[in-house]
Amino acid sequence: MTTTFIRMSLLLCLSQNSLLAAGSAEAAFDLFKSLKGTWTIQSGDKTLPFKMTYDTRSKNSIVTEYFGSELSVFYRDGETLLMTHFCNAGNQPRLRLKENSPPGYFEFEMFDITGLKDLQGGAHVQRAIYRAVNDRQMGLELVWKKGNSLESEKYVLRRDGLLPSEH
Repeated sequence: MTTTFIRMSLLLCLSQNSLLAAGSAEAAFDLFKSLKGTWTIQSGDKTLPFKMTYDTRSKNSIVTEYFGSELSVFYRDGETLLMTHFCNAGNQPRLRLKENSPPGYFEFEMFDITGLKDLQGGAHVQRAIYRAVNDRQMGLELVWKKGNSLESEKYVLRRDGLLPSEH
């Protein structure tokens, strides 16, 4: 009986992992939808004076992310999840979710950009990495590219208020 239970548990885990891998863009999009609300932004030991807000629009086909006055939009394109970042610098990098990431880790890599006037010196977002800690906390790392150099900014996001299930 114990051997049968262990085998069934192992098969269940393997099948769930296969489903998560096959639907990673869908699972990631569902996670971004669940972020709806306002988040406090911590940078090092400082709390930033503005918030991060997430919402869904267009019949839940997009997720908007406002980081202060900057906007990013997450959306599905077939089997992939894309992100367009509308930067205060006036450019719009488009990023694609990397496949086969570990659970709770979402790395977006730039694949093209519009509005970048100076390809050598213009700064733009090259990567955005989200790490889901729990339903109230998330890590965010933005990797900027300027010329040939990369710079990284790391943030901790904390959900403000109650979750919908807690009302």
